Amino acid sequence: MRRSGGVRRTGALLCALLCAALLTGCMPGAFDESLYRLPKLPAEYESLEKLIDELTASGAEYAAPTSGGNLQSVQMVDLNGDGAEEAVAFFRRAGDEKPMKIYVFRAVGDSYERDCLIEGTSSSIYSISYTDLNGDGWRELLVGIRGDLDVQNLSVWSVASAQPRQLLLTGYSRYAARDMDGDGRQELVVLRSDEENRVVADHYAWDGAELALGASLRLSGTLSELGRLSAGTLSGGENALFVTSVTEEGTAITDVLTLDGGALRNVTGGAAGEMFRFLDLYPADVNGDGVTEVPEPLPFAQLDPEGTVYYRIRWRQYDAAGSSAVVRETYQDTQGGWSLTLPAGWEADVAVSRTSGAEGSAVTFSRIGGQETVPFLTVYAFTGYNRTALSSRVGRIALSKQAEVTYAAELYDGGAGMIDEQTLRESFNLIVAEWTTGEY
Repeated sequence: MRRSGGVRRTGALLCALLCAALLTGCMPGAFDESLYRLPKLPAEYESLEKLIDELTASGAEYAAPTSGGNLQSVQMVDLNGDGAEEAVAFFRRAGDEKPMKIYVFRAVGDSYERDCLIEGTSSSIYSISYTDLNGDGWRELLVGIRGDLDVQNLSVWSVASAQPRQLLLTGYSRYAARDMDGDGRQELVVLRSDEENRVVADHYAWDGAELALGASLRLSGTLSELGRLSAGTLSGGENALFVTSVTEEGTAITDVLTLDGGALRNVTGGAAGEMFRFLDLYPADVNGDGVTEVPEPLPFAQLDPEGTVYYRIRWRQYDAAGSSAVVRETYQDTQGGWSLTLPAGWEADVAVSRTSGAEGSAVTFSRIGGQETVPFLTVYAFTGYNRTALSSRVGRIALSKQAEVTYAAELYDGGAGMIDEQTLRESFNLIVAEWTTGEY
């Protein structure tokens, strides 16, 4: 196996040096031109820059991946785990029979050398990720390619030698590298469509010679309904993949995939099991216990039969046998950016109303009893210029102050026994926007 030549300094060092050069002052009565001279790039970066300049001078143009979590034209990645980062550069050379180029440069001492080249007939790269799938200590390059007519292919390359080796080429819509059976080795699950446009999950594992296809599993949705593929955990600690499909009618279907005896299994039963209204919510660990929950929306009672329907969310955990348990119920105000964990007893006799205006929004929870509706809690999300003053009015409870939103609440006399101030503070949470740059 090749070895890289020693631990390099990272790009953060370059930034620090540049900042130091710009911020350093000079002593009174002395003038030293060196204080205004930018620091010289480390030799290893100079050599890498020179190699890349030679490519662009010869007609190659940068062709960064367009989706996924790695979007730079030149990416610094420790591919072999020795602490020294390789440089992976993406280019396109128009007119070539194989215009797509992926160059790998490795550090040797204080310089970089060109290591290997991957070429393809596509003119662009859709996505790139890096995972060791064959257990050789080198992270493979998982290259997503989108061709004409939106056809996507996944190409897996080993760069453990100077001659890259293609381990897999297959069509796909989504994929995930995941240790499905807990043996410490990453496997690959690829979602694709069959001849009827139904989603099929293919499981690939290294058999000592190649990425071998195991049993495939047909899922609940069609390719056009496929929403999100995310990694998660079952209540027994087993690794799983959660596949969310959304029908034209606005119903979410969740397939929960595990590995059982080397074969994929859907513990929820898919279409025969978990079908809930889709409210732009996906499986997540909502209570921080390390287990993934699936959202199940259920309607609150309605004050106006013709008005907006508001939902409480039951979050269900699953075990490997497919049994589920509700671990939390919440109200999710996605527009306001907050959620409230609901105390027990709010299921049958609580209604919700929401108003919004120039100063922000207000969500009021009311108790329904006989012919009477009694408000007991309002949660405010103030966004206007007067948000601090509005949140500080007498009787209001400060909950959270963010850069552009201030949250407060008000409890009313009619809420006796429903929720108190301490429980309110403990139950209020901000909705943290999930950082996504696309899917693989």
